Amino acid sequence: MEKKLDELLCKKYPKLFRDRNAPMTETCMCWGFSHGDGWFNIISNLCANIQHHIDGEAKQRKQALAYNKMLAQAKTGNWKLFDTYYKGWKPNDPFILARRADVQTDTPREVPEKPHQVVVTQVKEKFGTLRFYYNGGDDYIRGLVSMAEAMSATTCEECGSAGILRPGGWVHTACDAHAERK
Repeated sequence: MEKKLDELLCKKYPKLFRDRNAPMTETCMCWGFSHGDGWFNIISNLCANIQHHIDGEAKQRKQALAYNKMLAQAKTGNWKLFDTYYKGWKPNDPFILARRADVQTDTPREVPEKPHQVVVTQVKEKFGTLRFYYNGGDDYIRGLVSMAEAMSATTCEECGSAGILRPGGWVHTACDAHAERK
């Protein structure tokens, strides 16, 4: 992939590509992105969805922990965190009065596991399709990666137009204009 597109992905997703310039004894990302420019959008969208998922899971965990702490304090009669949690509401607002009553019987929220930051270890073409190797993640991220890899089989590696897998000495995915491998 072109150097400027490589740099753009690494700048836009620094957590995912934190090892981009690490030595070859630590990661295969030291060789950069080993494929044509046509898959840039697939990879960029994949990275956006991966990072959004990780950040969303972390935010959900933080909110559940804060809520549970507030709930535990409120049940002891300490309303300080409750007032902070519902900052901006007037103390005698009917919603707040009803919520204070509900807190006494409310149960703690389920706290999701702490998400592990995905770190990309290699991005390349193999047998005509994208391969995206990484550490971390969960089933959702595995599904995102599978989908991106499948999309590459119908996207020209050179230009990003609709393409098909082309057999021959070197299997590749290309549109009609790029069907002949250089």
